[in-house]
Amino acid sequence: MPRSFRSHRRGDILIGQRIRLFRHASGISAEEMARVSGLDIGEYASCELGEARFKTAELYEIGKALKVRLTDIVGVIGSTVD
Repeated sequence: MPRSFRSHRRGDILIGQRIRLFRHASGISAEEMARVSGLDIGEYASCELGEARFKTAELYEIGKALKVRLTDIVGVIGSTVD
């Protein structure tokens, strides 16, 4: 597997983990997050698991629902992916 693909995949997994942590802390269900992000539950679950990638607009809506900044969700990646 090419290095850049592994890095992107790892980044997707980290984003999903951060969202799941924020979601659990906020008491919001995966179904509700799927609704606010405009995804069906299967698509949302795949993204949260890092199997698929969230689009920026979806991350923005998720951040609003969780009452966190987009940088709170993706900011952790810069120092961990490489």
